[in-house]
Amino acid sequence: MAKEDTDVIVIGAGNAALCAALAARENGASVIVLEAAPENESGGNSRYTAGLFRIPYANIEELEQIIPDLSEEEKTNVDFGSYTRDQFFDDMARVTQYRANPDLLEIMVDRAHETGIWMRSHGVRFLPAYGRQAFKVDGKFKFWGGAHIEATGGGPGLIGSLMGAAKSNNIEIRFGTPANAL
Repeated sequence: MAKEDTDVIVIGAGNAALCAALAARENGASVIVLEAAPENESGGNSRYTAGLFRIPYANIEELEQIIPDLSEEEKTNVDFGSYTRDQFFDDMARVTQYRANPDLLEIMVDRAHETGIWMRSHGVRFLPAYGRQAFKVDGKFKFWGGAHIEATGGGPGLIGSLMGAAKSNNIEIRFGTPANAL
């Protein structure tokens, strides 16, 4: 096998991996993604999720930075409430049974909103997760919990958007190529 040079190798082609590849490319690195699965099955666990996201927001204006296509009817007739950074931190600490590194958790929580905006800039579209974390009260949807946002098309839509962004940013993706050693 011929020797190749690249700045960054990303193992896998799920949500986190493709975001890492895009971020590295944005910073001037040449990037190769190694994905064990064939293209039609790529995306790791992200392909099989509903594409749900926990992104903190204090008010409708912050939510609109992530979901700019909210209609006037939605803004008027849906109670999106808020999902604060403290709620997000507490939820993640609880679901990890308080084993998560608090410093890393703080970074994730603090950067989640800007990451959602960044993902939008790379073609990921988000919408309210009506079928998952909302219920109707007196004819008006009310959101609860924290996963209020989903990627359009669920997991496959998320992966499709990120794959498209990777390809348009000249990131080489090698399907059917498991990493055996580093």
